[in-house]
Amino acid sequence: MDKSELVSKFAETVGVEKATAIVDEAMADIGIAAETTLSDADARDVCEVIQHNSEGYIELVASELRVQLAAQERFDALLENIPNPAVVVAFDQRDPRVTSVNEAFEAAFGYDRSEAVDRPLRSLVAPPDYEPGDVAADWFRDSGETEVTRVTAAGEARTYLFRSVIVSRDAGDVEGYGIYTDITDRKRREQQLEHQNERLDEFVSIVSHDLRNPLSVASGRTELLLDAVEDDAVREGLEAVSEAHERMERLLDDLLALARQGRVVGEPTTVDLATVATDAWQQVETADATLTVETEATVEADPDRLQQLFENLYRNSIEHAGTDCEVVVTDAASSGQNGFSVADDGPGIPAADRERVFEHGYSTDSDGTGFGLSIVQSIAEAHGWSVAVTESEAGGAKFDFRW
Repeated sequence: MDKSELVSKFAETVGVEKATAIVDEAMADIGIAAETTLSDADARDVCEVIQHNSEGYIELVASELRVQLAAQERFDALLENIPNPAVVVAFDQRDPRVTSVNEAFEAAFGYDRSEAVDRPLRSLVAPPDYEPGDVAADWFRDSGETEVTRVTAAGEARTYLFRSVIVSRDAGDVEGYGIYTDITDRKRREQQLEHQNERLDEFVSIVSHDLRNPLSVASGRTELLLDAVEDDAVREGLEAVSEAHERMERLLDDLLALARQGRVVGEPTTVDLATVATDAWQQVETADATLTVETEATVEADPDRLQQLFENLYRNSIEHAGTDCEVVVTDAASSGQNGFSVADDGPGIPAADRERVFEHGYSTDSDGTGFGLSIVQSIAEAHGWSVAVTESEAGGAKFDFRW
């Protein structure tokens, strides 16, 4: 604060001459040179001395100024310790001019405070193609948060979320307080993800049409030949072709499930675990296998994706434990945990293979696609659950889901 500013505060009530005298006297009392520019702390100390030595209006003004300066000190300390770049501006006909920046602003944009203060903000951070009023407009938008592109002193363009507040002071001055949150890396990841999704859509289109259509033609022709051919050797060969076509169909179905759904789930709802587990059993060719559901628990989940998880686990059990296996669904309440398990009474999964079963394409069954358990893991992770393979009480495989 300039000494003249402090004098003018008291001059409003006692005139310039007396105000100068009381300020000079207070500064002399605490050993501050008469022409020194005052920090907010020094100005507060001067006001405290004046308040102590005076009475009436002067004492009242000194008290109010001391409180204001103390608040300004606290604000300056807060501004300095904000981890994001922050700037304080005054407005010259709506054009923001820098009055203060914090250390994070210096580090992010590459300007020392001495370089930044008293310069138009646009001259420091605006991209070359910005119109003169563009930076100013960001301060006066109705929304409290704006995505902006700003340039560092080195010429690097980065993306920020800009938040600003405009405050009118008692004297009629207007100040703006702005904070920049760097989201450059996040935006790049979003763009990469968008590009990947576009390529994924292309892949799904190819799988759905360009591959499935000729496969359907080949399957149909094979079936026609099987009906027309009587030679046993030829029929045996055609049956092998037909089985290969069926395996390709299953592979396409699983690939599409992975491609379309990925690791995303819909809005979770409260789901009755027993109901979903039972409904999923009805959608699987279970032959002589049996299902036992021992739970009354509910879970927050996407019901469709959860049902798909159960269906894939059931198919896995029937493929590896046999068509007469027993599958048991339980919750983890008895162990004091949140979660559920799906177990069977088959041969189980060797400890050395328990991590590999979730890999894309891994299967110990020559007819399996190797994607069923990969989809199970994707669905679990999309819900924020962990999944692990252990041994069931019957010696078979047990899949434990926990959260």
